[in-house]
Amino acid sequence: MGLSREQLEAVVAKHIPINEEIDVLETGCTLIAYLLDNCRITVPEENRFFVSVNCAGVLGRLWWGRSRFVRSTFATEEHQRGDETLAYTGCLDISHTTPKWENVFSLGFCGLKQRVAAYALKADNTPKQQRFYTQVLKVYDAIDRFLLRAVQAAREQGKEEMAEGILVMTRRAPETLFEVMQTSIAYYVFQHMFEVTYLRSMGRIDTLWYDFRKKESKANAMQLMADYFAEADRLEAPANMPFTLSCYDVCRNISVVDLTDEILDVYSASNLTNTKFHLLCGVNTPESIISKAFACVQKGKNSIVFMGNETIIKSLEKMGAAPADAANYHVEGCYEAASDGELPCTTGGRVSIPKALELALNGGRDMLTGDPVGLATDSKFNSFEALYAEFRRQLSHLCKKSMEVTDLFESRYKQLHCAPILSSTYDYNIENGTDLYCDYGAKYNNSSINALGLATATDSLIAIKKLVFEEKRLTLAQLVDILKADWKDQEALRIYAKNKLPKYGIGDREADSLAKTITEDLTAFIAGKPNVKGGQWRLGLFSIDWRWSFGEKCAASADGRHLGETLSQNAGATFGADREGATAHLTSVCAIDTTNTPNGTNADIDLHASAVRGSAGNRVLCAMLKTYFDLGGFSVHFNVLDTDILKRAKERPQDYPTLQVRLCGWNVLFSSLSDKEKDEFIARSVK
Repeated sequence: MGLSREQLEAVVAKHIPINEEIDVLETGCTLIAYLLDNCRITVPEENRFFVSVNCAGVLGRLWWGRSRFVRSTFATEEHQRGDETLAYTGCLDISHTTPKWENVFSLGFCGLKQRVAAYALKADNTPKQQRFYTQVLKVYDAIDRFLLRAVQAAREQGKEEMAEGILVMTRRAPETLFEVMQTSIAYYVFQHMFEVTYLRSMGRIDTLWYDFRKKESKANAMQLMADYFAEADRLEAPANMPFTLSCYDVCRNISVVDLTDEILDVYSASNLTNTKFHLLCGVNTPESIISKAFACVQKGKNSIVFMGNETIIKSLEKMGAAPADAANYHVEGCYEAASDGELPCTTGGRVSIPKALELALNGGRDMLTGDPVGLATDSKFNSFEALYAEFRRQLSHLCKKSMEVTDLFESRYKQLHCAPILSSTYDYNIENGTDLYCDYGAKYNNSSINALGLATATDSLIAIKKLVFEEKRLTLAQLVDILKADWKDQEALRIYAKNKLPKYGIGDREADSLAKTITEDLTAFIAGKPNVKGGQWRLGLFSIDWRWSFGEKCAASADGRHLGETLSQNAGATFGADREGATAHLTSVCAIDTTNTPNGTNADIDLHASAVRGSAGNRVLCAMLKTYFDLGGFSVHFNVLDTDILKRAKERPQDYPTLQVRLCGWNVLFSSLSDKEKDEFIARSVK
């Protein structure tokens, strides 16, 4: 039943010519409807809630193809150099979103459709609004037809519970826990796989499910949750399927802690490999929940990010979000917070902080290619303050260029993407008759820049300050020559710089103050600046796995890092530099005012299993987390690692098929890592 993937791709390709103008909303809605009508539906034996389809990402391949063509029409030689050297980048981000889950569950698909139909009948609609409603209805008509096909497919496979639930979707909103879970997965499939606006939050599930859970016996609810998470896990969401646990309703009045507790129990007993949780931690979060979450981490089930609720809300209010919208924020993807109604585009732009220092030291030219990437300078500095001023000037330039390139992409959304399904879930978009992307229809139309390698840059600046300007071991010109030669014949000096000089991440006041200053400068360059969509720019300090590719394009740095080695991860210390322990590490991260970084400032803490074993270890973890959030921490995750187990798992992966580690913003199976990545985790586990 339905066409093959190759046949679907061929039809879609004909409708989206790469080098011609198109009406992206009409074309997108037409193709989404076509895929819904013609995709192949299967019913895996292990699925309890929903069917599978063969068209995941089909439409996205064409949108991304158009984006590459559009880039080629505006990218200047200067932009290309920035991208090739990874000094800065800019791109299209349609991959970090969440629907208004409250509306998805309270209205259901039939209610969402009826609401659009009601607005389409308004006499005072503008042509633009009427066009939006008409196109969205085209998609919802196709969703109805798809659901009826899915009912038939489920019945043919003897899946009567699934079939009945899907039939309900065509008639009313969900009323039971099974139905709300089924609706959740169905919505994910429609938005993520057909529309190809990547869905990166399944919502605050303890709050969203609470009233439905009360109708079930505990035994039935626990089994439903186990089956649901297993099926969601099999959807193979990129960078894990993210769920949020909040413990309370948005107003912090109604406790849903009992359900939060049950969900953690299900997770603890499961064998999920592609699921992660964002635990919102605030002043009212029960210690028992924190303790239970850490009990999971202690067992190696470490796919939990702990989020500082009060700090995050302040960061969003500082961006201008209404208090109610800030309080009902979403965590979209890894660590990125977004207000209710916000389209944050969290991975649009990236800036290499260490590259700004490299440019300052090398006349504005990339040390590896010699290309002019930054601003021209003579790179002669009589003081550390003069060097820092030039570093700051280069950093400002890279930020401006990253925003410039990202603006160029986002100025062309009307050629590149539409999101009728996602848009239809938000009251603001329905009331205004606007698409989130091609109409810039979000309530908060923001964009984001992530600055990479904070610790690498901080430690390098400190090293230059000590080696050149204070200890006077060598001149700045001599040090630059050493870095260009990747520390050749200077191993003793490199080890001294790497192991003996102050580092960010050990609670050193001087280093922490410098990291704070760099972040304040980044805030001044980015935060609150207007973007092309009528919104603002947001700052983030996370690097995820980009740190590998950006590090490969960075020359050796004064902190002792070799050419091509990875940059520091997220907002934490360079690996191995956190030699004073986790508490000192977190204290350093808290030197940063993270209310200026709503796009995410995450600390990565690696602990040897022997250091946090048992109930005593659990209490230590809870106390550490409380201190971190009391000091204004934004988010943190923990890897509890055992060196011996990691070594054995590298040698005999078949004996450890489910061993997971927290790679950056998501968990991965240890066996899936490259040998280089495995060796890094083994080194990180030695404390």
